[in-house]
Amino acid sequence: MTSLFAAVRPRQDVLVGALTESRFAASLEDVVTGTAPDAYGDADKFFTATYPSTGLRALLNEALGRLSGGNPTAASVIRLETSLGGGKTHNLIALYHAARGRLSRDRVAEFMDAALLPAEPIPQIGVFVGTSTGATTFPAIDGVSPRTVWGYLALQIGGREAYAHVRVDDEKLTAPGSSALKRVFGSKPTLIMIDEIARYYTTARGHRVGSSTLAQQTSAFLMALMEAVDSLPNAVLVITTTGVTDAFGEDTEMVLKAIEEARSLIARKELVLHPSVEADLPKILARRLFEEIPAGTASEVAEAYARAADRAYAAGLDLPQRMTGAGWATAISRTYPFHPSLIQVLDKRLSTIPNFQRTRGALRLLARAIRRLWDTRPENTQLLHVHHIDLADAILAEELSSRLDRAEYEPVIRADIATQPGGTPAHAEEVDARMGGHYARRLATTIYLYSLTRDVPGVQVAELYGAVLEPSDDPNLLQRALDQLEQSAWYLHADIRGLRFSTEASLVKLIQEAEGEISTTEARRQATKILAEQFRDSALKVKRHWEDAKVPDNADDAWLVILHWDDFGDARGVDAGDGVPAKIRELWERTPSGGVREFRNRLVFLAPTAGTHEAMVRAVRKHLALESLRRNSDVLAQLSDGKRDELKEKAKESQLLARVAVCNHVNLLYVPRGNGLEAVELDIATQASVKPNQTDAILERLAAMDKTLSAGDKPLDPVYVRTKLGQVLNSRQTTMELVRAFARRADLKMVLDRAQIVNLLQAGVRNGVWDYHDPERGDEGWATRDRLATAVRLGEDTFIWPPGSAPAPAEQACPFCGQVHPGRGCSGGDGPGPEPDPAERAFRGTGAAGAAFTSARAAAAEAGRHQLHELIIEIDHIGTGAGVELTRLHTMVSATRPATEVTYDIDLRVELSKPGQTAAVQFHGLASDYMPLREAVKQLLQPRQATLKATLRATFVEPLELSGDAVGDLARIANDTGPTKCTITLITEDT
Repeated sequence: MTSLFAAVRPRQDVLVGALTESRFAASLEDVVTGTAPDAYGDADKFFTATYPSTGLRALLNEALGRLSGGNPTAASVIRLETSLGGGKTHNLIALYHAARGRLSRDRVAEFMDAALLPAEPIPQIGVFVGTSTGATTFPAIDGVSPRTVWGYLALQIGGREAYAHVRVDDEKLTAPGSSALKRVFGSKPTLIMIDEIARYYTTARGHRVGSSTLAQQTSAFLMALMEAVDSLPNAVLVITTTGVTDAFGEDTEMVLKAIEEARSLIARKELVLHPSVEADLPKILARRLFEEIPAGTASEVAEAYARAADRAYAAGLDLPQRMTGAGWATAISRTYPFHPSLIQVLDKRLSTIPNFQRTRGALRLLARAIRRLWDTRPENTQLLHVHHIDLADAILAEELSSRLDRAEYEPVIRADIATQPGGTPAHAEEVDARMGGHYARRLATTIYLYSLTRDVPGVQVAELYGAVLEPSDDPNLLQRALDQLEQSAWYLHADIRGLRFSTEASLVKLIQEAEGEISTTEARRQATKILAEQFRDSALKVKRHWEDAKVPDNADDAWLVILHWDDFGDARGVDAGDGVPAKIRELWERTPSGGVREFRNRLVFLAPTAGTHEAMVRAVRKHLALESLRRNSDVLAQLSDGKRDELKEKAKESQLLARVAVCNHVNLLYVPRGNGLEAVELDIATQASVKPNQTDAILERLAAMDKTLSAGDKPLDPVYVRTKLGQVLNSRQTTMELVRAFARRADLKMVLDRAQIVNLLQAGVRNGVWDYHDPERGDEGWATRDRLATAVRLGEDTFIWPPGSAPAPAEQACPFCGQVHPGRGCSGGDGPGPEPDPAERAFRGTGAAGAAFTSARAAAAEAGRHQLHELIIEIDHIGTGAGVELTRLHTMVSATRPATEVTYDIDLRVELSKPGQTAAVQFHGLASDYMPLREAVKQLLQPRQATLKATLRATFVEPLELSGDAVGDLARIANDTGPTKCTITLITEDT
């Protein structure tokens, strides 16, 4: 796709920086006196850079139609109304040039009805600009220095001869009547243009005229003027006003009151025109800032943006409804080369600030931004976005802070958004540096411009994404950048109104300052306390090496030995690829007294991993800082109720995150395997997966490795055990020796439930692997394949023998049938065992989506599976935040993936604003049928309390390779944007 820099070209005065403040400040009086810059004074250049807005065409047709006689019904009084900088003066200049005959015939049709253009220049034109005079001081004309507006206009229209009709009133500062004014105009076509008169009222109100003021006399003059021009067929008055909320609102009210009172004196009401409307603004800006834009360019870019929005939305990116579907391409075509959100910010946000001035301010701002953009030419630029207003430019930063009476925002820009060359990087820039991208600064710049209005500052997340999104963007990275920006920025706030920058420090800044008060030593001390609390006795007894380094050597207890990061010096941990550390090997091989350790299969070791120590210290330091803030009454007194609640929630969450960080640092497990120790890096702990007693996570991992033998596990195969122990069982052994054998041998399982040894003994007897004898019971204490004992016990006084060692029992008749049976009586011996269960196809993981997916995928791979047939993600959420979790679920699998059928099961219940009122939604069906509901469900959930159960099922018609890129992409998405707590099930092929 053609870049913006190849598709359009800025006007030369934009590229060279010639559009200075004076060039933007259009002055009608300077045009009249011939002192205006060429951009306004040269009619050809002026009309070349002027867009014929609806308001401008209406003005020219009405005013010139009446003056030429071509439109007898045209209004005699025309009022142009808009905010400051809204284009009033620009339109008056256009009317002045056209009335003077300077609108060339080959351009007329573009700006007005050619039939209404006067054949000759208008002979009598009077112009008054309220900002250029004092109350009674006006420029001399024809040797006369007038004292009033009416004297000044009369001299312009007809010199001394016309002035004579109002001379007495001019000298006395009293308003003339309409008869006198009609004599001033005579029979010639006359155009009167009055601009910014409300500003003149400000000075005129302080000048007394008898019992009234000069301002009141001016109002009387306006009434007489309107009556006079209305009574003459070829006279027109054009007057401008701003809104009553603008800087001169009180004086504007006086002007409007005079116009209202004059309505009863004239045959027609005044015609109120707006110089431009919202739809005109992008065209006005494009015409003034760029050379002619080639036809067809806009549609190509618009279609690319629309496709990108649809893709991002389908992938789960939150976007406004208007930015999806065919309508978005149309909207972009209308505003090209500007993004619609940029026009919205200029027209609806910045224009509400009095110091900005709608059209003039937008031109000044964009001219600077465009020049800088053309100097840097960033890749993949097709439209001008809000974020292309580069706040690293000192002038642009000043335009959007000090110049808008918001000087206090300048430090906000430097701290969080963009810094000037040589300064410390802003937080958004730091996020981009970490991510290796450019998303955070774009997001921050956009949020800032949406934040400058005082009435409704801020931007909703969906609107923000839509304003920033470009066709080449990765939606997942965009979301991740915003998450990191929220965690880093000092002045960024998020609430129900959306995201906004404020001069009030956010909790992020307070937390960072509090973190600076926490020493590394204090953080490590707290981390040690967390580590001690996190791992407690269960089926494994816990030995904290830093508290007691003496690990017993016996077959009774199984130990989890935890080593401290201080044991590894500056490295603060172990590299899993460097073999077994000497300290751990010594503990495993030697007893506390220095002898050779016998029972090595009763120990597992947990050590810190190299490279994760600082992350742990940061998390614990943040937790301590939040706890300190939460207990600080002075800090709490400065915060709003909402911020205090947020601080409380953050402190609670930080406690969990600190536990998670400690677990993720101390997560390298050394397990007896074969003839030595095997290093096993544990799964990453998450808020969802960390356990109240993390020793249970160690047990789960050992079980997954098939290392432990616990209650409920599949019984051991006695033949396998007999083979492993070999000659040991060729002679009589105590049953406790079997227990000790498991405690010695690293290649055997670690027995955590001795009942399993009892089961093993019984299974060995049943299968004829060995005989069992309890001497206390004499001959009845023997158990063999053909003669099972009622009970088997472990002890130093019970034995296992090689099979066939037991004496033959006396044959006895069956009490039921009277016959002698060699087996177990009438039952006929052992029957066939149950059919084995078919191999499992489903592999599950629970917790944060990334970890759950990884766990399920690893289990499937360990089971020898190769293909993924179905993916099922289930979430179960109660409370606020259900909308976020559902949005995260949407990101997991796109229905646009080839040969994929995606279905949703949604069951939710929402508490509405009034007690007792609820809403419920249930859905089961294809993703395509669910899409129309998606926006409604999102609005319903946020930010209310809700109970949500949702399942996404993706069936792959063409199975995916578990080790392939497609499943790798699913794993990445799960980690980046998947639900924070869920169950993920992978359905694989049959064995």
